[in-house]
Amino acid sequence: MNSMELSNYLEKIRYGRKMTQEEFLHGIISMRQYQRYRSGDGEIPYHKVEQFAAKLGIPTRKLMAGFEEEKNRQAKQINTFYNTVVNRDTHNVENQKKQIVKAFIIEEENRILYEHALIVHDYLSYQLSPQEAKAKNAELIDYPEILKREYFTDIEVLVLSSLLNLSEGKEQRKLLERMTFIFEEENIISDVHEHIYMLILQRLCRMHGRLKNFAQVIRLSDLGIVRGQERRSYYLLDYFFYYKAIAYYRLEDYRNFELHLFRLYNVLHMEENSRKIEKFTKMVEKDFDIVYHTFIMKYMKKEIM
Repeated sequence: MNSMELSNYLEKIRYGRKMTQEEFLHGIISMRQYQRYRSGDGEIPYHKVEQFAAKLGIPTRKLMAGFEEEKNRQAKQINTFYNTVVNRDTHNVENQKKQIVKAFIIEEENRILYEHALIVHDYLSYQLSPQEAKAKNAELIDYPEILKREYFTDIEVLVLSSLLNLSEGKEQRKLLERMTFIFEEENIISDVHEHIYMLILQRLCRMHGRLKNFAQVIRLSDLGIVRGQERRSYYLLDYFFYYKAIAYYRLEDYRNFELHLFRLYNVLHMEENSRKIEKFTKMVEKDFDIVYHTFIMKYMKKEIM
């Protein structure tokens, strides 16, 4: 078992029991050894776990079951917090922030996501400059040293994707190339963060589009579309069809351009989200100087004939 995660959970319960660390550790292990466990240095022997459980007055089996439940609860809570931040829901950001105690976050990945969310929030609310936000995110994942690794977690790649917009020139292109390679080789360790995986992919498509790498836009958008269809999820499908339409238009492949504008229309109306429909209609009409609904009617008539 992961000693860092388990000791974080034990700390949460100890604190809730209003027990000092000295009382909690007395007769079991030294403070020095406990700090080693908390830093992830060594594994907590099972008989020590039993002693900790007894000290807390909780059956060992129940303690371990609660440990797994708390990890899942925190993962959902911090994911929700991150989504609230990126959606700029300021009121709910503050309410949710009060419910999260950083010191008691069990998993390291969730701690990174939480701290990243705080950086994003401060950046979006103009409390951090782009340079400050970049520096904090870089420190969070040990960038650029992290790029020397072969495998990455989805949270690490999420933070890297945020650095794309905060970088420029050669650095930005190098980072984009490395992240694209990660997706090509499927070197992302992804578990429960499905929306985060799709968000990273969407950011890569957008950046390749800005740099006029239209073939990459199409290929990466296809990855997102296939993944969404396999999981029966509409999350960001609209963006992937939109990006493909733009890419084909720039490549002067007007047949595929029209097809993907039509598919975008279908996705939007299957979701029946009026705000999304309005948003993408404005984007399409501005980008291509068309009346979207009229275009769809003409396209359908042409395809039927």
